[in-house]
Parts: sequence; structure tokens; C-alpha cells
Amino acid sequence: MKIFVFPFLILTLFACSSTPNLPISNPPISSSTASLSEGSETKAHLSAKDEWQNWVNDYSKSRNSKDGWLSLAGLYWLDEGDNTLGTNKSNLHLFPEGTPSFFGIVNIDKEVVTFTRKNSQIKIDDKNIESQTLILNKTIVSLNSYSFYIIKRERGFAVRLKNTENPSIVKYDGVHFLPYSEQHAIPAKLIQHKTPQTIQIATVYDTVRENDSAGWLEFEFNGQKHRLQAISYGKDGPMSLMFADETGQETTYGAGRYLDVHWPKDGSDMTIINFNYAYNPPCAITPFATCPLPPRGNRLDFNVEAGELYSNLKQSH
Repeated sequence: MKIFVFPFLILTLFACSSTPNLPISNPPISSSTASLSEGSETKAHLSAKDEWQNWVNDYSKSRNSKDGWLSLAGLYWLDEGDNTLGTNKSNLHLFPEGTPSFFGIVNIDKEVVTFTRKNSQIKIDDKNIESQTLILNKTIVSLNSYSFYIIKRERGFAVRLKNTENPSIVKYDGVHFLPYSEQHAIPAKLIQHKTPQTIQIATVYDTVRENDSAGWLEFEFNGQKHRLQAISYGKDGPMSLMFADETGQETTYGAGRYLDVHWPKDGSDMTIINFNYAYNPPCAITPFATCPLPPRGNRLDFNVEAGELYSNLKQSH
């Protein structure tokens, strides 16, 4: 069975991993959430607030990393056949100033992606070679502070260009979170589907992607029942929530925020939604991310006054 979901607002945006040169993905999940659902114990000397503050500090470092999302310098969707890259206007895809006039050619032959360089200083996986088949999300083509690799999304293949000296890294004023709120660490019941279901999620680049639904997380806040649909990427990792709320009109990112939630412990259907760990999607800080958007049913009708603020709003954490 498929659940069809459409975007709840119109964005004016265009909008991963252990490989050192790839942008980081989601921040680490809170161990306070893990303690309820996986039986691990929170360190005795850390309060929930202190544990959260440590997480915020680690998250802040990852956001400011030279290999993080702020290093993204371009996203170029590729056509079947030859795709020329460089600053010269004759190229199909124009690279930023500071890169060669003729950088190289990416060829798409069905599912095979090959790069041929047009500048002898360019390296492929740090090797001085002319041409090579590129492995998605892995093979790195580099020149000085610039590098790229190939991603694939619903729209097709794309070059994800990075610059470790990207001005955005210097200009970024850091992450800003609302103060820790115990009220926003909320017990939730996972209501799983009787049969497997998928959910179709709109993205910032006008496509729809399909994910497995983990079910509904039902909780109470201020005496009212609410529920959010969670995405499953498998039991080896947490459930993923994408949600929006009324603070998106003023203080938080308008397109919504993300939150990781652990699966309930075996024999239980209870977990914790800790909104203090809600964080902005990458498209809040770069126009070159490919973010999914919250399902329409995941818009809450109250203010979630916890978690990350919009990046250009300053408030100490």
C-alpha cells in the first residue's frame, strides 16, 4: 500500500558518511533517547541537559567542518552522454571562478559514470590518471580546494561540488538552539502498520521519493493527542522524523526540522520524542542539498519551542 504525500509549502530553494571527503549526514542521536529504548544507561554524572549540551557542541563542530554541508559549492544535474565542466561558457555546466576553464567531461552511459580530466593537475582518488569510472558517493575528483563526487537521486545523476575554502564556512555564525526544555522530552507510542507501507516524500528539488514507513508515533502535549509518521531506514538505525510546527513562521526553519528517534525496546511499543534534539535540514544552510520535506500530516498545530533555531537567528545555547 502506498501513502501519497505532497509538500505543504512552496520553497524558493534548490536544493554523507564515513568517506573523509564527503559531507557529514545526520548528527548523532541522543543517548538519552537510547537509554529508554535500548536499555543503555545515561552516564551518572551527566544530567539530561548536560548530555544535550555535549550533543549540541558536537553538532556545531560538524556544521562548521570544512568537509561538511557548508563546503558545498555546486550541484549539477547530468544528462545522458557527455557533460562538460568548467568556467568557460562553452561548457554545459559552469563551474565557479577559481576552477579551470575546461575541468573535464563526465559521461553518463546508462548506469555507468566516467570522468575524463581536461587539466593535468586534476586527480582522481589522489591518482594522476586521465580517466576513470566513478563509483557513486565514493570516487573523489579533486583540484586544490575543490573536489566533487557523483550522487544519484530520483532526478538522476549529479555532480556534487565542494570547496574546503568556501566563503560560506567563514560567514556561518554557528548553530543556535532554544534552551533545553524537559517538557519537550515526550514519551511516545509507536503504532506500526499491520502490513508494510511506503510513504512518498516531496523534496526541495521538485521530485518525490519513496521511503518505508515505520508507523505513527503518538504522544500527548498540553493535554492533546498528536501523532507523527516516522520513516524507517532499517532497524540498524533510528527512525527518522521530519516535522513542521507553528514556530516555523517566526523562529525556526520554515520548511521543517528533522529528528532521530530510537525504536522501542523489544517487547515494548514506547520510546521518547525529544524535540530538544530537533535539527535543521542541510538545505537551511546551503542551496546545494537535496532535502526531503516533512509529510503534510507531520505539521503540528502548536509551537515546538525546543531544538534548533533558524541559522540566521542568534540566540545563545
